[in-house]
Amino acid sequence: MSEKRLDGAVALVTGGGSGIGAAVAESLAKRGAQLVLAGRREDRLHAITNSLQPSGVALPVDVTAPGAPGQIVDEIIGRFGRLDVVVHAAGIFEKRPITETDEAFWHRTLDVNLSAVVALTRSAWGRLAESAGQIVLISSVAALQGFAENTAYAASKGGLNAIGEVLREEGRAEGIRVLTICPAQTDTELWDGSAPPDVRSRMMQASGVGDVVASLIASDRSIDFAPVILRPPSNPWVTDG
Repeated sequence: MSEKRLDGAVALVTGGGSGIGAAVAESLAKRGAQLVLAGRREDRLHAITNSLQPSGVALPVDVTAPGAPGQIVDEIIGRFGRLDVVVHAAGIFEKRPITETDEAFWHRTLDVNLSAVVALTRSAWGRLAESAGQIVLISSVAALQGFAENTAYAASKGGLNAIGEVLREEGRAEGIRVLTICPAQTDTELWDGSAPPDVRSRMMQASGVGDVVASLIASDRSIDFAPVILRPPSNPWVTDG
């Protein structure tokens, strides 16, 4: 992967207070990008932005709130005058069998994982066209492989992959590159209470995923990428013994 610098680039990362979002932010900052992190947990956002070099900007906001996408973009343009990268890393993950996938749970999952992505992308599109920017969709291997008790999450990530293919086509005319990343099991707090420590120790590390995503963003713009699948070397739920 290229270690090309991103000095001067302004990058927005949703869900930047933890997990893959925070890891992507850290890797982009190391390449010189100016980071804006959006998310609901103000304390976590400030902890990450204060640790970045250069330090980032925290925008405590619920990305699903009415008017939030436009407010986020307006805040960034007001501070920096440009927007070069949007990383959609905000997401929720909860396993439920189909019999317990009620309407409220279904809509909440799709609102966060899918609808908010569309709304923010729509608000940022013109600014990204001005900078010949990039959009990164943090999807999941669940978009491509079935797992039990995963109906709502799989639907949201499958939809994200489909939208990514459409945006990739529309973005070409605007000079916008769209990257869809599909990580498999990654050790983040999303697994708290649902995966034992020995299983989590065999998962991918968020920092490694963050480095790959940042490298793809910094890569040669003459190269396009189909959805990129990231997997651990072996199934973390299965031991060799």
